[in-house]
Amino acid sequence: MTKEKSCGAVIFRKHQDTYQFVLVQQKYGLRFGFPKGHVEQNETETMTAKREVKEETGLDVEIMPNYKERTRYYPRFGVTKDVVYFLAKAKNTELQAQEEEIADAIWVDASEVLSKLSYKTDRKMFLSLSKKAKINI
Repeated sequence: MTKEKSCGAVIFRKHQDTYQFVLVQQKYGLRFGFPKGHVEQNETETMTAKREVKEETGLDVEIMPNYKERTRYYPRFGVTKDVVYFLAKAKNTELQAQEEEIADAIWVDASEVLSKLSYKTDRKMFLSLSKKAKINI
């Protein structure tokens, strides 16, 4: 079995009286999820998460290393993919979706995130991370 590893981030900002989170819509399949990508040689998990967030959304983020979750899924036969997600605070808020891979990048109110996410593994991870960080959704 082939193993792959990616890292990404659940990016938040405080907006008025609520938290908002960034979701990216993949260009192919138009599914919503969180920004993530493959770990490159000599990168740490946090380096990968920051790089992928910047590439896919244009945002600079502050990674909260004490708040992370791991997910696992099977994208195709014979492949196991592990993804490490960090909670991250946005340093800037203007989104710029990466044209090559991302159809859209949007800010979503915390109460709407679960209904927008396309994958069960992402919903489960988001609930767990939100609970750890004491973010009401």
